[in-house]
Amino acid sequence: MTRVSKHTTEPREPDLDETALHPLDPPLDRDLDVYRSRITGEHGGLHGGGEIAESLLDGADLAGTRFDPLTLTDVRIRRGDLSNAAWEGLTARRVAVDGCRSVGWRVIVDFAEDLLVQGCRWDHGGLYVSRTRGAVVFRDCSFAGTTLRGDLSRVVFDGCDLAGAEFAASAAAGCDLRSSRLAGARGLLTLKGARISTDQLIEIAGILAVEAGFQLD
Repeated sequence: MTRVSKHTTEPREPDLDETALHPLDPPLDRDLDVYRSRITGEHGGLHGGGEIAESLLDGADLAGTRFDPLTLTDVRIRRGDLSNAAWEGLTARRVAVDGCRSVGWRVIVDFAEDLLVQGCRWDHGGLYVSRTRGAVVFRDCSFAGTTLRGDLSRVVFDGCDLAGAEFAASAAAGCDLRSSRLAGARGLLTLKGARISTDQLIEIAGILAVEAGFQLD
């Protein structure tokens, strides 16, 4: 399948000067109020909520964290552990998530503007998107066993493996799936208005027929 490697709109990078960051001291606590910090170390299992702004989470262990609500502004999360975390009420503005362990990560996005998630194994998790503005891109991620719900309009899945994913979109106009693997995904009929290639259509024709209620002989 030909990969669509360049999209008309790319998410804006976090407005973040990594040379100006200071190590977080003391560590994260349940009342998040973090600004211009470099966050490392183990914070697994933390429950709380709040805001992180103009900060880098660099290899931080956030496995099993429970945040509600959570506002991220100009934040980069790099090579962290997000396994089995649950982030609800998420507002993300100019956020990049890169190369993280994300199995079992469950996220409810209230609002996203310029969000990039790339190189993550986001299997057996969940994503619900309520509202977006600007570019929202998932690149080179796998979603086996993950449910993708909500308003996926104009969301881009670039080079992702969606085999085993289950879609339950409330809207999907302009959702770009052209460079991703769709064979083995479920709930494709909820993606009305999404963009796919002719090759993908041939590949998923049987799935669409079964979901539409046809009996194949």
